[in-house]
Amino acid sequence: MSDESSRTDLLWETIQQKEDYPIFRLCYLSKPTKPFTAEDLDDIESKSIIANNERDVTGLLIVNDDRILQILEGAEDSVRNLYTKIEADSRHTMLKLVSAVEDEVRLLYKWSMVVRGLAGTPTKLLEQFTQVYDELLAAEPQAEISIDHVDLFREIALFDTLPRKV
Repeated sequence: MSDESSRTDLLWETIQQKEDYPIFRLCYLSKPTKPFTAEDLDDIESKSIIANNERDVTGLLIVNDDRILQILEGAEDSVRNLYTKIEADSRHTMLKLVSAVEDEVRLLYKWSMVVRGLAGTPTKLLEQFTQVYDELLAAEPQAEISIDHVDLFREIALFDTLPRKV
């Protein structure tokens, strides 16, 4: 196992935590109505961090050209209320609820909101994301987000934060 892989695995273990109440995890897909700029993504992330801290919601938003994928976690009422606001947001269209499930573990612990565009992402990760997105888009409602999916999304989210080999 490489040093980078070990660091990633250790970080992943530290961001999971069992909660005192059931965690509600929601995943949706959508298409942007116009391309997001880096400034748009920074603005979404900074505003979401503040709002989600107040709601005790954690999440991950991945945007790639014409694909948006978001995972939200927290108390069910908080997550569903936030999703209702997202449904009304004019910055995206073709919203598809992929899954909405209860779990004992928050997978995105301490991530009030991590927003990632995929510019600069290695080709292999980009191809995997595109394939998973297309599979989830074609799936029946209430498709299951597998641990392999979450691992991919986490790798994408952590990509810019990991030290690069020199």
